[in-house]
Amino acid sequence: MPDSTPGEVYAGLDERQSYELDRRCDYHPPKNLETAEAHAAWRKTIKGVMAEAMRSLPAGRETSMVLTALDDALMYGNAAIARPPMSGGRKVGH
Repeated sequence: MPDSTPGEVYAGLDERQSYELDRRCDYHPPKNLETAEAHAAWRKTIKGVMAEAMRSLPAGRETSMVLTALDDALMYGNAAIARPPMSGGRKVGH
C-alpha cells in the first residue's frame, strides 16, 4: 500500500468512510492557542497521575500496566483534542 497514489487510498470508500479515514490518520496541528492549551492541560493531568503512580505503587507488573494505560490515555486524549469531531458524534461533556 505505501506505493499507492492518494486517490487509490480512497477507492471503494464512500464519503463518510473517506472523512473517517482522514479524521483518524491525518496530522491535525493545533489550530489555535486554545487547542494547544488543551493539549498542554491534558499532558499535565496525565503526568501528575503518572507521577503519583510512580511514587505510591509498588514496582511490578500491575504498576507497569497502570503506566502503560496512562500512556494510552495520554495518546487517546490528545487524539480526541486534535482530530475533527466524528460525524454524528456526541457533544463534549456527554
